[in-house]
Amino acid sequence: MTTRLVATGDSILTRRLSAVRTPGFTDVVDRVRSADVSFTNLEMVFPGTGRMPATTFHGTHVGVDPELLDEFGWLGFDLYGMANNHATDYGTNGLAASIAELHKRGMVFAGVGHTLREARRPVYLQTAQGRVALISAGSSNARLSVAADPGEGDVGRPGMAPVRLQKTHYIAREKFELLHDILAEAGVDVAATGTTAPGISFPYPDMNVYDRPPFDGFAVEGVHFAPDERSHVQTDALERDVQALVEVVDEAAKQADLVFVALHCHEGVDGRWNTEVGAEFLQPLAHRLIDAGANAILGSGPHMLRGIELYRNRPICYSLGNFIFNLETIGSFPLEVYEQQGMPLDSTAADLYDRVTGYATERRFWESVLAQFDFDYNGDLAACELIPVTSGFGLPRWQRGCPVVADENDSLRILEHLDELSRPFGTRIERVKQDDRTVGRLVAGA
Repeated sequence: MTTRLVATGDSILTRRLSAVRTPGFTDVVDRVRSADVSFTNLEMVFPGTGRMPATTFHGTHVGVDPELLDEFGWLGFDLYGMANNHATDYGTNGLAASIAELHKRGMVFAGVGHTLREARRPVYLQTAQGRVALISAGSSNARLSVAADPGEGDVGRPGMAPVRLQKTHYIAREKFELLHDILAEAGVDVAATGTTAPGISFPYPDMNVYDRPPFDGFAVEGVHFAPDERSHVQTDALERDVQALVEVVDEAAKQADLVFVALHCHEGVDGRWNTEVGAEFLQPLAHRLIDAGANAILGSGPHMLRGIELYRNRPICYSLGNFIFNLETIGSFPLEVYEQQGMPLDSTAADLYDRVTGYATERRFWESVLAQFDFDYNGDLAACELIPVTSGFGLPRWQRGCPVVADENDSLRILEHLDELSRPFGTRIERVKQDDRTVGRLVAGA
């Protein structure tokens, strides 16, 4: 007997899709509904009336009408990840309101909570094939959205389960002292003393997010530099956050037949965001979680596909890309979003996306795969189908973002690209003809 999981990447839903009846979309819905368990990452919050935007945010605030949560039940999803960089777009109150909306609908979600312990804990779903656990954590914006446990005199803080990061810029030794002296001359605190109190430094400095640096300039404050044999960027995960995840995976593996871990990570190589190759910490983290008992890692974040790895015969999806991507038809944004873009304060979301067109111009934001994994009684991968999905690249923005099964030409191209991304992990994507379409299968050995 096997258990079938259908997993998707990010869902940003800003309009109802339950009225859509295009064949490619109904095929996607049928796949989600027919699985024993299905998963998506909710990259949005549901603060409701009286919402108050947070002062810190990544890109834009993504808050939508709580009633849109009903669409996910219609779609057929069972499990939801919530640990992502938009968790506190509308502050801790907005996240608390979102948690209440999820509970009101009986939705099984992980990755956020009123305390850190609650955000990290596994959640469970009983299926006809057995008990399934979900754990959700995120690296992006983690330092600003992290939940907190109660302490003496306080009740804790709503937030997300974090994988906090430290990015270090290593400079070739023969150049390091020169860089040090130049920055010191420019007034940068190269001693990293932070405050005048001995032993105290600013762990989270103001990163000058309000305006760009002067023309031909660059930002330095708060960035770590160190000498090395060669110049490179290294992003490392905070070990205590990794160990906390390992412990909850171990706990869940003792309580469920299958354990799935959702990881939300925008960070890429060379310190960049939203790249097809994940940051240096991601693969070691995924391996440790599989070693601890996870049966699959379900990655999201960069809004594009990353490679898939078969590790110990268990799948690691470093990013499943966008599933539902209606961001461009969101109702409104806080005024500071327009202010940051140098736009009039009476601007609308439509005005913003007339100016911010990056997503619209790149095909890879509108292509993904629906991952269908069958697990045997040992929790290993028994069968796999990767169904290519497109969501409207080139269409008007009010038509983009709805997932449909890709046509044959797009399917072949998507699977070929995913194969290229997966080969560095020692995994190949084999193209297989199934009925009238081509799907992908994971094969160990590049």
